[in-house]
Amino acid sequence: MATFSTAERKRRPHGDRKSTEMSLHLKQTFEAAVLTNLYLRSQIDIYVKILQSDGGNYSACVNAATLALINAGIPMRDYVCACTAGFVDETALADLCHADESGGGTSLALALLPRGEHIALLQMDA
Repeated sequence: MATFSTAERKRRPHGDRKSTEMSLHLKQTFEAAVLTNLYLRSQIDIYVKILQSDGGNYSACVNAATLALINAGIPMRDYVCACTAGFVDETALADLCHADESGGGTSLALALLPRGEHIALLQMDA
């Protein structure tokens, strides 16, 4: 995450708990999608940089990384698509912005493999 991507300035743009957790979720998501058995002695690195954090960071990272892997020709079981949803003032919303996410309501992040109807990640925060 870039240091200028949020309203608050951070001294260390990486290494905090939130960034480490997102990295782990991204790793688990794409291990479920990429055909790793075709790359036994290889390593696939995915680097994602958030330039403007306006909510839905995980979903934006998943969608961008999926498009990058497709463009690179990496074989996958299925493409991964992600979205966030939540409740704000008893109203259901999709693709939450930063104000909706930080409003204290419930938010749900979902990454799925649509053709195979498999859920790669499901995370709920309240």
